[in-house]
Amino acid sequence: MEHANYWDEFEYSKLKLLLNDKKVNSILALRNGMKKMDEQFPISVELHLTDRCNLHCEWCTDRELRKNGATLQPEIIEELLCEFGTHGTGVTLEGGGEPTLHPHFRQAVEAGEKHHVDMGLISNGTTDISDCVGRLKWIRVSLDSSTEEEYKREKGVDCFGRVLKNLEKMAGARNPRETFVGVGYVLTTRNQGNLMGLVRELDHMGVDYIYLRPVEEAGNITPSLDSLLNLRRQLAELTEKTRIKYMLTIADRVIDKNAGLPCIAHSLTSIIHANGEVALCEKRRNDSIILGNVYEKSFAEIWRSPYREQVSQKLLHADCQGGCSACRITGFNMILHQLENVHTKHFI
Repeated sequence: MEHANYWDEFEYSKLKLLLNDKKVNSILALRNGMKKMDEQFPISVELHLTDRCNLHCEWCTDRELRKNGATLQPEIIEELLCEFGTHGTGVTLEGGGEPTLHPHFRQAVEAGEKHHVDMGLISNGTTDISDCVGRLKWIRVSLDSSTEEEYKREKGVDCFGRVLKNLEKMAGARNPRETFVGVGYVLTTRNQGNLMGLVRELDHMGVDYIYLRPVEEAGNITPSLDSLLNLRRQLAELTEKTRIKYMLTIADRVIDKNAGLPCIAHSLTSIIHANGEVALCEKRRNDSIILGNVYEKSFAEIWRSPYREQVSQKLLHADCQGGCSACRITGFNMILHQLENVHTKHFI
């Protein structure tokens, strides 16, 4: 029996700001000089469980992190999830490596459920975790290939069939009204040989969506803007007749340096690395900002520290966004900028 597709959750993701009015008002108060920083917890946090990985993606942007070989300790994970549960912060389990390789992965998922944390997962799908999908709000499997040959070239191993099998098991094991299952796809010039066929196959499996984005920092295999626009036309035509939906990120290719805006939306999210470091943002390649380490202080102490206040003030200057590119937070900054400049806000 077919079930409804809840793609609106993803297609209109920025509308979620309406459900977090206190957070939005706090950010705007920072921008208007009414406070020094937005002290409210992030809406969501990216939690890196481990830097270990069983794949060898040529274009991996986390290659430097993987050199650490770090793995977050179970007691730290428990403490963090307790904090996030208290503050209503969602948690995406992901990593510089593959989160399901953490020796206590299932324990971490159970801890999130215990502390009433909404959790998502970004995985390479090589591990069968169909037994715990019901504890997650969503799962996105990074496939990045449309054929077995492409997978071996892009990922360096021969796991295409296994990943598809695990993906199908996850889609079949979940309640589709409570857990979304999707596919992540990093587009290169060499992994689109059977992309339309793959989308049809994923649709048959019951996968909800495929999220495509151009490869970062690999100019020699980055698709052209024209090819991306053509691909979008093909996907739009195909998905008119399928249950599965698609999202293709193109704006990041044409909007750079945070659109010249102050980064007031940085506090919507945060990243915790497997070595315990709390990073402001993964995209600041030229100016990496580490706010603290959860092995030394609680997340609350780090998030509300004088140093983070100093950083928040720094990011109010648009010229501090040099080096920022392909950032999903830019879209939120643009929306908040528009809200800030609405002259007739008391009229509908």
